[in-house]
Amino acid sequence: SASAGCPPAPDGGAPPDPYAGEGYANTEEPGFVSTAARPLSTFSADVDTASYANLRRMVRDGAWPADIPAGAVRTEELLNYFDYRYAPPEGDDLFGISAEMADCPWNPDTKLLVMGFATTPAETAPETGSNLVFLIDVSGSMADADKLPLLQEAFATLVQGLGENDRVSLVTYSGEERVVLEGASGADRQRILRAVGNLRAEGSTNGEAGLRTAYDVAERNFVEGGVNRIVMASDGDLNVGMASEDELHDFVDGRRGHGVYLSVLGFGTGNYQDAKMEVLADHGDGSYHYIDCAEEARRVLGRNLLANFTPLADDVKLQLEFNPAQVKGYRLIGYANRTMADEDFRNDGADAGELCAGAELTVAYEVVLTDEGRRREGDEPWLTCAVRYQPAGERAGEAPAEQRFAVGRESWSAEPGDDWSLAAAVIEFGMLVRGSEFVGTATADGAAALAENSASALDATDRTPRRELVDLIRQASRNAAAFDGVVAAS
Repeated sequence: SASAGCPPAPDGGAPPDPYAGEGYANTEEPGFVSTAARPLSTFSADVDTASYANLRRMVRDGAWPADIPAGAVRTEELLNYFDYRYAPPEGDDLFGISAEMADCPWNPDTKLLVMGFATTPAETAPETGSNLVFLIDVSGSMADADKLPLLQEAFATLVQGLGENDRVSLVTYSGEERVVLEGASGADRQRILRAVGNLRAEGSTNGEAGLRTAYDVAERNFVEGGVNRIVMASDGDLNVGMASEDELHDFVDGRRGHGVYLSVLGFGTGNYQDAKMEVLADHGDGSYHYIDCAEEARRVLGRNLLANFTPLADDVKLQLEFNPAQVKGYRLIGYANRTMADEDFRNDGADAGELCAGAELTVAYEVVLTDEGRRREGDEPWLTCAVRYQPAGERAGEAPAEQRFAVGRESWSAEPGDDWSLAAAVIEFGMLVRGSEFVGTATADGAAALAENSASALDATDRTPRRELVDLIRQASRNAAAFDGVVAAS
């Protein structure tokens, strides 16, 4: 991996690319759209967080700006890594929806709209219990300390959240797949930990065989009305059987839709295949997280694990209709690989993201208002947001539902709140490390100040991730300065 002291190549040129062996799908950032030409913006929900933890790994390793693959920076995953204080749902609504618009920090000609969508957390896991199948890559590439050993360490945290109604299976794959545990009681913690602790990494990586076996095990142990989920842990370096993103996409598409969800945990450096891992999670109706350290493992696997794995809504789609009398143009920030055709919003055969109990979703737009839109008076909304979803979990089988929310002048703020400031800081940070064409006047100092301000009113526990963001922005700035110094000297 890269380091802060990474020297230039012996011939005085650039050092070798430390991420050349890793795989990322580079999608272009969405640009500005004319409201008159296209008033609708349609995309799938996405609450993955992998990009933030993976980017944190790179920055902490001292990555220079030129090192970081653009495809590794997915702004929606940076935004959705953090906890916000969005209003909860009211009445029969599935989502609490809030919106705040203020002057854009990096572009004097635009406004920044930040929308938050919050579901109600599950107080406990379903009484019917859970059926968790852990699909663990034990191929030779998983032997590094930041891969299988890190996962084994994290399992001690995970089993603390399991109970006697939960069933745990353990499937491993390398050159061959093996069912190590099937349907073990969640209360039998020592048995589970012993099985995980005995795993050793060796051999090739036949992900296809492992996935087939994991789905078979999950279907054999299916819990009606409960949580049925495969949790795959891998570095994504599949080299036997299905290996391409298209093959993985087609396979998972064929197995989903029967109540078994596939979530993915990514590990490791050097040969990490992010694009394959994202395809599996997105098309397996699950979430995607990257585990870069023990603390992140505890965060993902330990904090309300079963509640956060409890499906609440499937095929969650958002469609914003901008009012051309109020909004001249707009730019969706992030969600580049989640955009959908406008007509697919009400096409219930079109796949979209899954949300679990307690999920939060953050959506941001850079907006150009018309003269009419900039006026402080008037009742006409700037835009209307619709959310469409298929009820899941205990409400599975019900008809698709929609929830609508109008955004108008009541959402304007001359002094925006902490959550808006956090989102603005995250977006600036993402644009800076990606080298975005929309970066405008954004600076690391400005992003760090926004992040610092967003943390000031929070208590110590809630403040910690935001303070970490401040440190990360400053570390990225130091890495950039080191890069500039080497370039100037060469």
